[in-house]
Amino acid sequence: MWWADTFPGPVGFAAFVGVKFGGYALAGIALKKLEPTITSSALKIAAVRTGLGIVLGPPITLLGGMILGLLFAGLRTDMPTYVAYVFLWPLRILIWALVLYIFTRGRDLSAGRFWSYAALGALWSCLLDWPGFKLAMVAPGKIPVC
Repeated sequence: MWWADTFPGPVGFAAFVGVKFGGYALAGIALKKLEPTITSSALKIAAVRTGLGIVLGPPITLLGGMILGLLFAGLRTDMPTYVAYVFLWPLRILIWALVLYIFTRGRDLSAGRFWSYAALGALWSCLLDWPGFKLAMVAPGKIPVC
C-alpha cells in the first residue's frame, strides 16, 4: 500500500485539502438551497467541515487502522479499502451532524432531514477521498517512511 513507504508532503496535503474544501463548498451550496434559512455562507460551512477533517481526520484514521488491524488480524493482509469505509462512514455521519448542528441551530429542521443530510454529507466526504488521495499521491515532495 502507498502509506507503507511514503506520506504525501506539503503539496500533496494541500491538494487533498483543496479537493475537500471545494467539495464541501459545493455541499454548502446544496445545503443552503435545501435549507434557505441557513444564513452562513457556503465557504464558512466548507471551512468548518474542512477544519474538522484536518483536526479529526488523522487521529481517526490511525485509530481506525489500528482497530481494523486488531479486528481482522490474521484474516487478510490485503483487505480492500471499502472495508475501512464501512467503519469510517458512521464516524463521518457524526462529524457532519456536528457541522449541521452548528449551522442549523434554532431552525425548524426535522430529525429525519437532519440525519439524511448528515448521511449524504458523509457519503460526499467518502467520494471526495478518491480524487483527493489521487492528487495527494502524485504531488511532488512525498515524505519517505523508514
